[in-house]
Amino acid sequence: MRRQARRHRGSVLAGGLVLGLTLAACGGGDKEETIKKTVPATEVCGGLSPKAAQALEQVSETQRFEYRSYGTAETLKDLLHDPDLDGGGEQTDCVIEPDVADPDESPSKMTVLFEEVERLPLPQPEEVALARLPVGLRAYGDSGSAELWFACEVPGVGRPIVYARLVYGPRPREKSPKEANIRVLQDLSRRQALAMGCPDAGGIPSV
Repeated sequence: MRRQARRHRGSVLAGGLVLGLTLAACGGGDKEETIKKTVPATEVCGGLSPKAAQALEQVSETQRFEYRSYGTAETLKDLLHDPDLDGGGEQTDCVIEPDVADPDESPSKMTVLFEEVERLPLPQPEEVALARLPVGLRAYGDSGSAELWFACEVPGVGRPIVYARLVYGPRPREKSPKEANIRVLQDLSRRQALAMGCPDAGGIPSV
């Protein structure tokens, strides 16, 4: 009987130890969880106007976003004001990622880029330029992208041209996002032009 009692107590202690380790493991997992920070459309990439935010919500089909901002205005400004600096390549201004439960049900993350270019490209024919708006020097929109060019008057240098792009992985949908893509990029480009000190915001009207 004593031997059985000892075995019983040993089983209880072993079971308690396993349970304690299991609870500790669960508790440790809770501590490692991180809370994902999301923001409304009006706060992405340094801020969007209410109309541009609505356009972004239309494009992404959601109202909350994760984003990473890189801030290219000062880099671009240095490039434009120093004629000895030849371009500099594309500068990523920010990355926007729609906060959705199923990424397959929403457009992929969006990247906004700016670059100094030597000249405007040749105009696209109407059948290629699926959406066109008189923004800056030129602006085009497609199902998964937008392009915009604006000039920035720089004393002693001239009028360097800045090329802006919004790109993401498109998918079939009922309502075309082409014009909304341009509106989002228009607002972000105007903000860049103002931060760079371009007169009249590079000819980009507010959204």
